[in-house]
Amino acid sequence: MKTRTIIEYLLAVVVVLILGGLAGWYFFLRTQTNTLNMQSLARGFGALVPFGNADGNALNAPSPSPGIDWAQKSASANTGRGQRPPQLWQVATNPVAGAIFLGSSDELRLRYVERASGYVFEANPETGQVARLTNTLMPKTYEAFLTENGHVFERSLDAAGNITTFVGTISTTTRTSDSSSQTLTGSNLTKNIASMSVHPVSGALFYILRGPDGAIGVNAEWDGQKQKNTFGSVITSWRPTTFEDGRIVLTQAAADGVLGYAYELKKDGTMSPLLGPIPGLTLRARSVPGGSALLWGQSDRGTMSLFAQVSQNAAPVRVPVRTLADKCVWSSGKDLVAYCGVPQGQPGQNFLDEWYRGATHSSDALWRIDASAGTSEMVFTPPSNTSIDIENVLVDSEGNYITFTNAVDKSLWLLRLEK
Repeated sequence: MKTRTIIEYLLAVVVVLILGGLAGWYFFLRTQTNTLNMQSLARGFGALVPFGNADGNALNAPSPSPGIDWAQKSASANTGRGQRPPQLWQVATNPVAGAIFLGSSDELRLRYVERASGYVFEANPETGQVARLTNTLMPKTYEAFLTENGHVFERSLDAAGNITTFVGTISTTTRTSDSSSQTLTGSNLTKNIASMSVHPVSGALFYILRGPDGAIGVNAEWDGQKQKNTFGSVITSWRPTTFEDGRIVLTQAAADGVLGYAYELKKDGTMSPLLGPIPGLTLRARSVPGGSALLWGQSDRGTMSLFAQVSQNAAPVRVPVRTLADKCVWSSGKDLVAYCGVPQGQPGQNFLDEWYRGATHSSDALWRIDASAGTSEMVFTPPSNTSIDIENVLVDSEGNYITFTNAVDKSLWLLRLEK
């Protein structure tokens, strides 16, 4: 009887161990599956390419036949087979860290950096062809800057949590028809650059370093050489912008209801006031003869307003839309025209702060702002089944195309202004 009891206990233990092992294996597989699904979702797998016109209706597309996913068919037909993409084209479903327009007319290309890999890609707006230009893996590239002469700046974090900035150079010639890719060679700049701006042509740098006594502004060449400290402040959160003429504008990081200021940084290190004090100040500035044209937003207790000023001596004009200047871009033509993503409906009371944290998103339409006249008009509304939170807006030199990322998933989109 005693021996039988021992055997029963041993069998029970074996059964418990087997069940425990199976349960552990189940939870392990479940965890791995969830991880893979989250990674796939983050890279945009399964997202469709919508299409439409300013009224949200189908553009040059026949009615879908039964059993055909027309959006998926449109996506596969416009990703590199030489057909003109739809008016609103989702160029990359994977998250993107930065982009730039290169060339003009028939030679126009959209170059961008993939966030997950750091690979540089190039898309042809007229043919829909997309080519990978580099094969150097730079994982977790959170921010990227590109210049017209081929410089690429990719920013990430190392294992110790330091901010890293890598700079390399690639060809600026048209490559979307070439299936080959090249190694991105370069070097690392100073660690822990808090914020930076890059000259759009030469790649000359201005960046902010944070120290125990505040912030230090540094000018340098594109490769980090010839560093020169030109700015110092007890305030550490600055957002710099570099114009094509070399001038630099500094704007304090915005917060709802908090008074903000903007300055032009002179070559001798002095700061010339541009704006302020303005609650929740966001700014887009453009160089004009004799000064700067300004487009700025203010946010106070959740109420947003947008203003335009064609020169520093002109009176500001309130624009009849409510949005952040961070959702806007100036066009490069002679006319003082800007394009802005404008939330449809009423954003929440703490929209500015929550939007910066990624805790809330808006569904935007694209508006054209004439700063000289102080007028605005809607130029495009995404289809009803497509919600886009517009950020990082760029317009090409001829004003035919606008590109932006969707703040929800960092996917890259291209809009042709003329159907």
